[in-house]
Order: sequence, then C-alpha cells, then structure tokens
Amino acid sequence: MAHKGLLITEVEEGSIAEEVGMQAGDRLLSLNGTIIKDLLDYRFLVGEEALLLEISKSNNEVWEVDIEKELDEDLGIQTEEMKIRQCPNKCLFCFVDQMPEGERKALYIRDEDYRFSFLFGNYITLTNLSRKDKARIFEQKMSPLYISVHTTDEELRKELLENPRARPILGEIDEMISNQISMHTQIVLCPSLNDEDYLTKSIRELADRHPGVESLAVVPVGLTRHRVGLPEVKTVDAAYARKLIALVDSWQTRLKKELHEPFVFAADEWYVIGDVPFPPLETYGTLRQLENGVGMLPLFKETFEQADFSEVLSASAPVRFILVTGSSFAAFLKNCLKKVKTDNIYFEVIEVDNLFFGDSVTVAGLITGGDIIQAVRNKKTQQTHSGLDVLLIPDVMLAETQHSFLDSTNPDDIREALDIPVHIVPSDAKSFIEILKILAGSPKESPLAQCGIDEGLGVLSTLQ
Repeated sequence: MAHKGLLITEVEEGSIAEEVGMQAGDRLLSLNGTIIKDLLDYRFLVGEEALLLEISKSNNEVWEVDIEKELDEDLGIQTEEMKIRQCPNKCLFCFVDQMPEGERKALYIRDEDYRFSFLFGNYITLTNLSRKDKARIFEQKMSPLYISVHTTDEELRKELLENPRARPILGEIDEMISNQISMHTQIVLCPSLNDEDYLTKSIRELADRHPGVESLAVVPVGLTRHRVGLPEVKTVDAAYARKLIALVDSWQTRLKKELHEPFVFAADEWYVIGDVPFPPLETYGTLRQLENGVGMLPLFKETFEQADFSEVLSASAPVRFILVTGSSFAAFLKNCLKKVKTDNIYFEVIEVDNLFFGDSVTVAGLITGGDIIQAVRNKKTQQTHSGLDVLLIPDVMLAETQHSFLDSTNPDDIREALDIPVHIVPSDAKSFIEILKILAGSPKESPLAQCGIDEGLGVLSTLQ
C-alpha cells in the first residue's frame, strides 16, 4: 500500500496539510473512500467541505485523518508530476520526428494525454481513449478539452495520423458533446493535403457542432531541416498564407452571423508569413486560442500601445537592452519598441537564426541557447555602445520545469559565454513592461539580477 497513491513532494507552511501532520514523502491513498490515482483525482475530490484522508507515511504507517474546511479550500500540498501518456499516431508532420538526434530524451516524447489537455491545454487527437478514460472524463467534467482534428474526413485523417485504427473524429466529438464536454479544436494545415475542399468541409462540420465545439484554429505546418526519410510535406509561402487568411476571414464573417461570435481563426503566424496586417483585437473575441498563437501578437501590440512607459524612459543609467527572438516576431517587436527610446535607454532586437532546426522554423519558442550565443556574438562585434548591455530572453524559450533550452544549455551558460547580465522576461506584454520598469531602475541591482535562475523565474511568475 505504501507504494501506491499520490506522492506528496511539498507541504506548504501554515496549510491544513501541515496542521494535520502531513509531510513531504507521504502518499495520499484516498479521499472520502475514493482511491487517488493522480493529480486530477485529487483536484476533483478535494473541494468538499468534509474530507476523510487515508495517508501512507514514510514509515509505512497508514493514517486516517478527518478534515473540516471551507468549500473548495485546498490542503496546501504539492504532488509528483504525472507520467505522460504516449501518442499512438505517427503523423506525417509530427515535430518529434523532425528533431535532431542525440538530444535529451524528453524531447522525443510524443504526448497524447487527455489529462494534460484538460490541465494545460495540450492538443490531443482522441485516438487512445479507452472506455474507462471516457467515463472518467465525463464523470469529472474535464471540460474544455483541446482537440487536434486536422480534417474531418475519416480516411484522410487516418492517412495524416498514419493510424488506420483512428476512430471517426466527428463521432468522438459528438460523444463528448453529448456528455457536456466542450472542446477547442485545431487544424494543422499542410498544403495539398488537408486544405481546399477538405478544409472547407472541416470548418463547416466543426462549426455545425458549436457551441460544443467552441473554436477552431488553423495553424501552419511546422517543418525543420531534419526530415530525411520522412514523407514530403510542402512548406507554406507568402502567397499561400495570404490565400488562407482570405479563406478564414470569409468563413469567420459568415459564421459570426450564424453563431453570433467568432469561431474560426487563422494563427498569427499566417499573417507574419503573408506580411498581412493583423485584424483588430476585437476580431478574436475572448481570445480562446491565445496559447495556440491566435491573437497573441495583436494583444501584445495593443497592450504596448496603451502602456505607460514613463518609469522606463526616466531611467538615469545608460543601458542597452538586447532582446533576442525569432524571425516571426523580430520586426513586430522592433515596431512596438519605437515608442520606448531616450538618450539613456536603447533597445536592440536581435533576430536569431534557427541553426538548430533550420531557417524554416521562425518562432521564438524553438530557439536554442547555442543559437542565441552565436547571434548575440555576431551582433556585438558589429556595434559599440557606451552603456551597460543587458540581454533579455523570453521565457517561452525555456522548458517550464528544467529552465533549459532545447539544446540543454541554460541561461547561466549564456551569461558566461557572453559576459553580460542575462534576464528571463515574460512573453506577454503586460508582464514584460513591468519587468522593464524594474530593470530600467537599476539593471545591475534589480531583484532579478540578484537571484538565481529558479528564483528569477519565480519573480516573473508573480507578475503574470
């Protein structure tokens, strides 16, 4: 029994858990008689006012603890990470298959886990759900889920997923809806594969299931230079992107009249590739697909335009902030920063070429530490500046848990290689501006400069 249940890794000071004697290393076996398998079970059951806990202590003693608390009040514990489920598909465009060899094992994990979809917004294909999984989703009301549809055509979807056993996606979606589970969906669009008539069919059939299907994002396929031996997939060019935007705009206008809210969206990357101005922010409604890169850049721009930069502009010490980003965002960021310039404050945006994955990969989240070092070195040799240089790295470039880049380097490696202060900054505009205010006050003595990477990221999290 001692080796089952949910492992407690931390007990918060002053919490209910500490009060009743729970400690790191204990295992939570059950709540009110229900066995706890993972974090989701805990979250589903812990909200009750009266709880009977069964706890396995590190010495194998089993305690039963009665707790009376406020409704939805947490116990104050941190638990072990859930082991992620593997994906049964082998998609033609799977990014894992396009990874270079020899990197850390975590980069080669194909995840397909409904629990992570519910908790973190990970997209899943619904191809590995058992009846038991579905029963749990329905019972615990794991809604919304995030579904990679790619196409509603049954045979084409099997080909795209390289999974002949994939069940018809519309049937899976209908079953979710009939059990009060809503969904956000996406289509990773591959030229000449799931576009044109297949795309219009998919948009129509998913929109017909609104509001159970809450939204649909159309995302361009991502291809790296490591595709040796993989099926040919065409890249997206500017002309194709402009055509796609026009199609999605047409459908969005049509569906807004039918559904009284926007439903289908083109990801921001289409506008960057096609060099097309973004629509007004209100076009994106409640920004339901923000974490999928839909409306992120328009939101950043509007937040920047409305921000008060007086504290940043009044900085006394001369400083050059060097911001690194991918080519998708570089020109956009430069334009945003034009309003933030004085004799003492200067911004240098460095567009980092992605040598790790290839120049077709342009997003900031897939840039490595090694590529940052090379890009900044090249730029520093070309320019001189009398003030302090401070390197700002967006947090999306780092793994959430390891605080390292995809090539296993970390911010300390960059600091040592370039011999300049390095700060990790939030990717959302509001938090980024707050960090600028802190850094502009005193770049060397700021709270972020005086702590390690773990603590620094903690400072950032309080601003988000």
